[in-house]
Amino acid sequence: MGLDVLNLSHDEMRAILTKIVDLLRGDASTINIDTIVRRFHRNLEHLMPIIAAHILELREKLDESLLEFVVNNIGDNVVAYAPRLYRECVDRGRHDLLDRLRAAWAQAWVKIRGPPLPVKCPRCGFDSLMPDLSCLVCGSIVTEEELKKYINFDELLKDFALTATPDEVKTAINYGYVLLTSLGLKAPNAERHPLDIEIVLTSREKSLLKQLLTRRESNG
Repeated sequence: MGLDVLNLSHDEMRAILTKIVDLLRGDASTINIDTIVRRFHRNLEHLMPIIAAHILELREKLDESLLEFVVNNIGDNVVAYAPRLYRECVDRGRHDLLDRLRAAWAQAWVKIRGPPLPVKCPRCGFDSLMPDLSCLVCGSIVTEEELKKYINFDELLKDFALTATPDEVKTAINYGYVLLTSLGLKAPNAERHPLDIEIVLTSREKSLLKQLLTRRESNG
């Protein structure tokens, strides 16, 4: 099956193969090797994430080749294992693997939980920042100031002032905050999603919105 390249111990390989055989056998009481191999290759896409997750259960730490294999094959299981894989990639300086892990995370999140993605974390770059400004992947808790700088908040405010309705802009000014999503900003009275983040507006930012709104209304 080609699993020998993973340099697993005999016991680890036995545990993985036992799991694979149990899955491929289904309800049959017996199954021969040729049938197992054929079913393995036919179901490879679905089995590789299972193997990758099982390796994580068997090993407390991954060597470099196993880390590459797991990141490349973890599939939708990345939602459960991303924090650990992130730490291992950082510890080994494998930023190339982090890019793949971020892509796998985004794809799995949308597939399992649906759109939209969470806001991107300024620390780890994963789409994993929660409304309380904690990150599901790296565990960081960021400040509003740090988040604003990372997302270029002033530019988002300008886009909001140009694309939102005048009433929505006025509501944001009056309420003193906007809602941040992975797609941009929206007014406080817009329909809320559980992943929306409240961003408090400073006096300078409210003044900027007022200026942009006045300019917009004067231009018709």
